[in-house]
Amino acid sequence: MKPIVLRGANADEIARAWGDLRRVGRLNKGDEVLLDVSAIEASTAAFEAFFLVLDRRCAKRGVTLKAVDPNGLLEPVRARFDFSSYDAAPASRARRPGMFAVIGRAACEFFLGMRASCAFLGETVVDAFGMIVHPRRFRFRDCALAFQRAGFDGMPITLLIGFLLGLILAFESAASLRSFGVEVYVADLIAIGLFRELGPLVTAIILAGRSGSAFAAEIGTMKVDEELDALTTFGLPPVRFLVLPRVVAGALAMPVLTILCELAGLVGGVIVLKLMNVPSVVYWGHVVKASTLFIIVLGLGKSVLFGFLVGLIGCACGMRTRNTADGVGVAATNAVVGSIIAIAVFDGLIAVVCYLIGV
Repeated sequence: MKPIVLRGANADEIARAWGDLRRVGRLNKGDEVLLDVSAIEASTAAFEAFFLVLDRRCAKRGVTLKAVDPNGLLEPVRARFDFSSYDAAPASRARRPGMFAVIGRAACEFFLGMRASCAFLGETVVDAFGMIVHPRRFRFRDCALAFQRAGFDGMPITLLIGFLLGLILAFESAASLRSFGVEVYVADLIAIGLFRELGPLVTAIILAGRSGSAFAAEIGTMKVDEELDALTTFGLPPVRFLVLPRVVAGALAMPVLTILCELAGLVGGVIVLKLMNVPSVVYWGHVVKASTLFIIVLGLGKSVLFGFLVGLIGCACGMRTRNTADGVGVAATNAVVGSIIAIAVFDGLIAVVCYLIGV
């Protein structure tokens, strides 16, 4: 075989020499390979890797490797790496975990996540009480910025969805009630449905998709960039500086967005009934009559609770972001999914309680 001559240890020269390794696979046991490194004065990582692979292939084929090394570069490499410990045999295929192993791993991850969530909730509650005792520690500027992003920036999509929601409710219900000649009661249905149930629920889902994921992505990016570790090193609690302003902003933005969604839905309903020759005065009269104080307060109370849940779950998912390439994306996804599930669960509990007390 033609000798392998290295004229340097730079990346380009080593890359050219990798093509010579293919010829080693054509040799038989007892053949010799000559490696000439006399032109190299200093070793590099690329050169050491090339020498390691060459030595392994020669040993696997039973080929004798001889070297021209006047500068003594190869012996230190041999001393640093135990070539005999490198197994040239192909790695065995990894065994797939069994069903019980998968179930056990999922159960452990679930309980670890629950423990982390409880610890995060406890720390948030403690810091919240601390903010009540010492309100000057609260970062009002960060809260105002988060409120702007969650509230004012979310107004266009909230108004659009609310308008379409009222439009759809009016069309679907009027199609059935018109056969009985009582399409005017569509106004009562829209008012009760929006103020009591659909307004807070739909707005909370919009907030979860817009702001909940944004909270998780922002805090998750800060964790990946080790900014949370920097805050902790300086003695600044991340929950106080990052979580509480966003949770409060979410709880304050939800009632505002809910009211806008409900008003837009009522406007959509009046347009539909106007097309069905129902006077606007009659429509708004039924809306005012059906919108009792209890229904309005219940809807706004639910909106505050849903906003608190969206902010808390979004920040919690951001704080638990993994330091991987897809960690921030997974955190944002978990924030949206977790918020929607929590909203549905608490909305169902509130509905059951209202049914049991007869309201």
